[in-house]
Amino acid sequence: MQTLMLTVAGMDCSGCEQRIQRVVGRLEGVRRVTADHQRGQVQVVVLDPATVAPAAVHAAIEQAGYTVAGDGDGEAAR
Repeated sequence: MQTLMLTVAGMDCSGCEQRIQRVVGRLEGVRRVTADHQRGQVQVVVLDPATVAPAAVHAAIEQAGYTVAGDGDGEAAR
């Protein structure tokens, strides 16, 4: 398993958190998504890093209308 910590701009409320959790959670191989609009952070737990690339998570968040800070790889922790 791998955990990605992303800084996400544009989340203003719990509805934003739920939207990100829903769209990222639909990606195959994602086990858990936690979003915190007050801190502007999203945590994504991936079962197999070979299945879900950080770029795919980044793209899903961007398509939902939010901005991922940095290159989108996030901080990976195992």
